This record gives sequence, structure tokens and C-alpha cells, in this order.
Amino acid sequence: MRLAPSCSGNILLVTEVTLSFADDTVRAVGVSHYRDALTRICPRSEGERTRCRVRAGLVPEPGNPHDPNAVMVRIGDDLVGYLSRGDAERYGPAVRLLADHGRHLVCDAVVGGRGGDAGTTNLGVFLSLPGPVEAELEAQTLVRA
Repeated sequence: MRLAPSCSGNILLVTEVTLSFADDTVRAVGVSHYRDALTRICPRSEGERTRCRVRAGLVPEPGNPHDPNAVMVRIGDDLVGYLSRGDAERYGPAVRLLADHGRHLVCDAVVGGRGGDAGTTNLGVFLSLPGPVEAELEAQTLVRA
């Protein structure tokens, strides 16, 4: 548990929540801007193929100047990317609902890179989540409990 601001700006004691039935893989975007953090999280030699299993948190960022529906992807204390605009629209209601009730959505994720022979040395972040409808329904059930 930790202290964090809610979407309304109130400071809440936050409990991590993992939703069940993760059957979608959602790719984080903008990860190239966070290469240093990703390299610390998943060290590798340049161009080496890698897969690191991690836990990632989804955090609403209503003050984002580019998108008030933005959802950050964090691994530990590191910002490593965002949900795409479309994914933020789909998953945002569940993420914001949980955040407003002192809960922080976390999920299994993989930080991975295909290696130099694939034509790129970039790392990607891939999140395991339930479908957005299931995520919102489960979030609603959790905040009522």
C-alpha cells in the first residue's frame, strides 16, 4: 500500500488490485522515450533478444496536457509508457474508478525485445489484461465490496 492522488486530487491510501481473466495483450505506446528505465528493469546486451516478466501498474493522468484520458504504464516507480488513446478510452473507466476508490490496477506484463536480427533493438511493454468490458464490470464489483 502507498499514498497517491486520486483523479479528484484527494490523497488516498492505495491498494494494488489485479483483475481476473486476463485474456488480452495490450501494447504500451511511447516506450522509446523511457528506454533508460526499461533497460534498468530488463538489462540486456545491445541487440540481444530478451523477455522479462514484470508487474505493471496503470495510473490515470487527468492532468496530461495532450490527453485528459491518458493512462500511464508504470513498472515499480518508473514511468515506461502509456496506453494508446484508444486503449485509454477503453480501459480508462476501470482504471479511474479503481483509482478514485484507493485502488491501483496492476497486471502481469512482459518487457521484451526481438533482438538486432529483427531490424530493431527497441524494447516493448506488453500488458496482460481482461477485455475492457470485463475490466470495468470487475472494477465496479470491487469498489462495491
